[in-house]
Amino acid sequence: MLRNLPNPFRSKEEGEKPQKQKEIIDILRMYPDLSFILIGDSSEHDADIYMEIAATFPGRIKAIYLRSVKYKKKMLRIKALFNFYDVTPALLVSSSEQAIEHALEHGFIT
Repeated sequence: MLRNLPNPFRSKEEGEKPQKQKEIIDILRMYPDLSFILIGDSSEHDADIYMEIAATFPGRIKAIYLRSVKYKKKMLRIKALFNFYDVTPALLVSSSEQAIEHALEHGFIT
């Protein structure tokens, strides 16, 4: 649901949000009483998208977990973003177990 298939006949308009971001926003609006954990990876633009969503929907995003990738420049960029980010917990994880452990410790899941 969060991915779109490329359409060679449609050009993206300037300022248009990525498909993943639009879909997450739709889900948040559809379920206004629920909170969410956003999970992605550090190879795409997930950090930027998720941080913007968390700021737009205060208190609705309990945590952001991004799986680490092997690209050093991308990892440095994400670490720098997260260093100054305080809207919601945001972690780079190397395994699902790390995300689960953090979510359990903070009562996000049981």
